[in-house]
Amino acid sequence: MKRLPGVIFSAIVLLLVSLLQLLIALAMGIGGAVEQRQIRSTMHQGANSNSQILVWMPAFTYGLCVVFAALAVWAILTVVGLFRMRRWARYSILAIGGCLALVGLPAMLVSLLMLAVPLPVPAGGDASQVHNVQAMTKVVFGVVGLFYGMIGAVGVSWLVYFNRKKVRDEFNSALGQSVPSRRPFLISAIAVLTMIGGPGCLLMAFLPLPGAFLGLTLYGWQRAVVFLVYAVLVTAAGVGLWRLEEWGRRLAMAMQLVGLAQFIVYLVRPSLMKDYGVEIDKAMNVPQLPQAAQFQNMLSSAMFGFEILFVFAILATLHHYRGAFRRSIGPSQTKSPALP
Repeated sequence: MKRLPGVIFSAIVLLLVSLLQLLIALAMGIGGAVEQRQIRSTMHQGANSNSQILVWMPAFTYGLCVVFAALAVWAILTVVGLFRMRRWARYSILAIGGCLALVGLPAMLVSLLMLAVPLPVPAGGDASQVHNVQAMTKVVFGVVGLFYGMIGAVGVSWLVYFNRKKVRDEFNSALGQSVPSRRPFLISAIAVLTMIGGPGCLLMAFLPLPGAFLGLTLYGWQRAVVFLVYAVLVTAAGVGLWRLEEWGRRLAMAMQLVGLAQFIVYLVRPSLMKDYGVEIDKAMNVPQLPQAAQFQNMLSSAMFGFEILFVFAILATLHHYRGAFRRSIGPSQTKSPALP
């Protein structure tokens, strides 16, 4: 069995990433235990509003621990599959590369955009200190942009390399056969990303934080119902895309249109997102800090602008590959036998 140097190198990089994710999961687990002990100690001494509001923080930290541990397991299984030259491992690392590219490149662009945005100057501050703080902030944005750029570059390199004909042939020949996949890769990537969104919506349904939907701020059972319904629909759309069902494609496009409407609402009315941020701070008992309206509006506009472009790219992909989806055949479409 021949292993290409690029496959071995990618497997090693992915193994290092999985080890980092395991360390993050361990840190999250320890952090959750520490938070739980601190809350119990505070409540034993005398419960106050802070302990009552933040009592859900350990559960949230444990949830992040489980997420990072699951991602690490996914990466380790992919590494094993790459060393064994399994075809599914090529699809898996392509999905991982797509996720890295979708996370890293937009974050890099936002960080670079922040370098060009003049930071607000507090009134009555020392001019020299303000200059030093602004310079350090730009350095931080530059380092963050470089970090996310490296993540996006790794994702793009995997997308390009593992889609090369030579690499595809090596994975196919390792199984003794060369059977092209009926499901286009971009559809597989969108299906995986869609199904990942289901558990995220489910988590938001049970967190004691306000939700946002089409400019409205939701609380209590309303928030839970909206996120639960959204989790079910998103998961169903992902499954339908993976099975190449036409209803899955249409449901996925409908969900993307809802998301597009949401982004446009907050792009046109940035004050709605500002108000929602204030409600989040109140729910987490975070003190309100003076913010520059122009700075916040530019940041929100850049974020929602990237999201809108991303939604249009998904819609265009689902429309382009519409021929790959199965359509149900009704009685009127069946051919009747020819009469003699």
